[in-house]
Amino acid sequence: MKWKQVMEEVEVTETEGLEQDAAADPEAVPKPPAGTDEEENALGPLGENDLPRAIEAVLFCVGEPVTIRELADIFKFGVHDVRAAVEKLREEYIDSGRAFRIEDISQGVQLLTLPEYDPWLRSLHQKRRSSRLSPAALETLAVVAYKGPITKAELEAIRGVNCAPTLGTLLDRELIRVAGKAPGLGRPLLYHTTPRFLESFGLGSLKDLPQPEAPPSREAARAREEEIESPEAVAGNPGEEAASGDEPASGSDEPETGSGSES
Repeated sequence: MKWKQVMEEVEVTETEGLEQDAAADPEAVPKPPAGTDEEENALGPLGENDLPRAIEAVLFCVGEPVTIRELADIFKFGVHDVRAAVEKLREEYIDSGRAFRIEDISQGVQLLTLPEYDPWLRSLHQKRRSSRLSPAALETLAVVAYKGPITKAELEAIRGVNCAPTLGTLLDRELIRVAGKAPGLGRPLLYHTTPRFLESFGLGSLKDLPQPEAPPSREAARAREEEIESPEAVAGNPGEEAASGDEPASGSDEPETGSGSES
């Protein structure tokens, strides 16, 4: 069973010899990739003793196989050093009786839980998926469906509340996914719906979503405001009000409760 979590992609730019290249030819200095903050390319040095734990962190978060070459490129270590660190972690997990192992998968290595714990993990995932979504989660999911790909900040601007916990719930249930990064400062994550979302709601594609009602025209909105502000609309008919007491007057917007009304 995979550890399913979201990890932001690490991008590293070669900087060796930049000062010499800049002195010789400023135009020859490679520029950071478009849309990438310089901070992402300024990773600090990693000590040899820290390498196993750094590899552990990557494997724990990425949730898919990572090749030894990729790990070597990320941490700026040789392939043999990375392989030795992976084997050290592998032996450590076995000796300490941990519930997970590092396995060789698809020309890479991946952190996986042991098969004997699979029934409990399946039970947990099934329980989470079968439980009903809260109104807040449904509202967040609707915004992602209609406005996605969308950032967390844009989502919170629409809903007016912190959406981090709700996004975590929707990610756990695989109803939304990280669809990339938005351009600009900080490159925030973009969220979009998943095939599981379409399957869960019986949709062939997002084009099958119900179209939201168009907002009223300016003239209609103004007429409605004038109707609400008029003395007749505010005061009503005194005779009818006295006769009816606390009951809503006939023709009001209150739903009827007699036969034929919806329960």
